[in-house]
Amino acid sequence: MITSLRLIVLSAALMAVPHAALGQGAFGSAPAAPQAPAQPTPPPSRNEPARPEPAPAPAVAPADLPPAADIFRRSVEAIGGEAAIRSHTSMRVRGSIASPGMPKPGSMEILMLAPNRFLTVIDMGQLGRMEQGFDGTVGWSRNPMMGAQLLKGATLDELRRQSDFYKELDPGKLWDKAVTRSQVEFAGRRCWEVEVEGDLGTGSLFYDCADGLARGMRLTVDTPLGKVPTETRMLEYKAFDGLKIASRTEISAMTATQTMTVDTVTFEPIEPSVFDLPADVKALVANGGKPVPGQGKPGAPPRGAGGGGQP
Repeated sequence: MITSLRLIVLSAALMAVPHAALGQGAFGSAPAAPQAPAQPTPPPSRNEPARPEPAPAPAVAPADLPPAADIFRRSVEAIGGEAAIRSHTSMRVRGSIASPGMPKPGSMEILMLAPNRFLTVIDMGQLGRMEQGFDGTVGWSRNPMMGAQLLKGATLDELRRQSDFYKELDPGKLWDKAVTRSQVEFAGRRCWEVEVEGDLGTGSLFYDCADGLARGMRLTVDTPLGKVPTETRMLEYKAFDGLKIASRTEISAMTATQTMTVDTVTFEPIEPSVFDLPADVKALVANGGKPVPGQGKPGAPPRGAGGGGQP
């Protein structure tokens, strides 16, 4: 099922596109320790009383901290349970992404097909279209600055794990290390902080102490721009056919914040051909991953104008 981890990587890359378009940096360059900006609290007006700071979470003795495995199991029940998750074999998510400096939100579509096919399409209008997919074997991406690319190494391993349709049934297997560290305040809620390490990134996950839902994460992730610190806040959930999915998520990275809103989630069958490799990606595979002369220019034609089905 859907998580925010794939969106974090795409989001961090998307945030660099406006800077590249303005001549403020290349899309493929690695930033020097980028950080999300601190959001200062504006002073209260004369007619508005000062807002009290949230009370700090009470200290919890290490012996009383629940194991990470128990927190993960509870999160599965919180979103609907194993039976509800296994009742579906495909999923299509549609929504929008509001990005700094954009006159209107871009569109977002995520398609998944069991056991492990995955496609994400983000269209930011004049800034272009970004795609990332996995057909069960080959991982690839396309964007206006780099054209088509094959994913390799740790990036491919991470995408392969994220493409597992039923990965939510065992969140712990996504990580090499997962240890409950403390009870903290996160996004206005009391949460268990689970420290994690793995191919997906390094940092902390936050799960609501009251209802068990995932409320966010602070991770340093590998992106086309290098290692990028990110913070994700899952602010709202909605139920879709018996499953709770984060419907409004904020992701801070690259000194900016994007808001991702899920409008619809459907579980009707998806044709496997939708996940076929686009023509330019097929050409890369045939050429051993090396650039193909005259192909892969920035601003490549939209998916469907060649190989692969139209999502």
